[in-house]
Amino acid sequence: MRNIWIYVVGGMVAIGAIVSIKGVIGDNESSRNAARAPAATATANAAPAKVEAPKADASFDKVEITKDDFVLGKESAPVTLVEYASLTCPHCAQFHQNTIPAVKKEYIETGKVKLVYRDFPLDQLALSGSMIARCAGRDRYFAFIDVMFAQQSTWARDTNPLAALSRIARLGGMSQAKFDECLKDKKIADAVVQQRLDGDKKFGINATPTVIINGKRYSGGLTIEQFRAVVAPLLK
Repeated sequence: MRNIWIYVVGGMVAIGAIVSIKGVIGDNESSRNAARAPAATATANAAPAKVEAPKADASFDKVEITKDDFVLGKESAPVTLVEYASLTCPHCAQFHQNTIPAVKKEYIETGKVKLVYRDFPLDQLALSGSMIARCAGRDRYFAFIDVMFAQQSTWARDTNPLAALSRIARLGGMSQAKFDECLKDKKIADAVVQQRLDGDKKFGINATPTVIINGKRYSGGLTIEQFRAVVAPLLK
């Protein structure tokens, strides 16, 4: 986002004009303020605009969940949210900070939605982060993912990002030896890369984050308001 700087020239002239105009207005200003008050109150009390569900950009008859997937939520949840993301993607971090917490509280913890997180690394560093999360084990996997997204601006942009990632791993209980060993594990690296390739081939994933909700794909992630609008008819 660009910062736009606005320079005001002739500020003293503008102020002087305001003072002069106010002298002409006199007591009429008070009556106008009173007249405007009900409208302002009505605006403040107005109900928030209804958010319509965005249109899906693709649909799939079946999105299979495998034993290798990392799933958060009840297996019996009627709505399945599949997320493809990269740990170094800023928009993915925003999605996890602004949308996912509410999704967890309102839908996952109440048994309405299950989240299937799938790796779609955009660079080598994201691949390394995904490998470390997997090496943390299934019981700590989502905790590692959450922390990496929450601290993405710190570790992913560090002058030595792997060292910064190592510090996060150690705070999560992973030793330096296990960290180093994990990053050398070709089997884990291949599994992460294969998940990205499958996402591209099977579901046409070409941007992160991309979510698939009960077979319908939405590229670019969703706000919590959009998510609510999408899942509402699925829960009736």
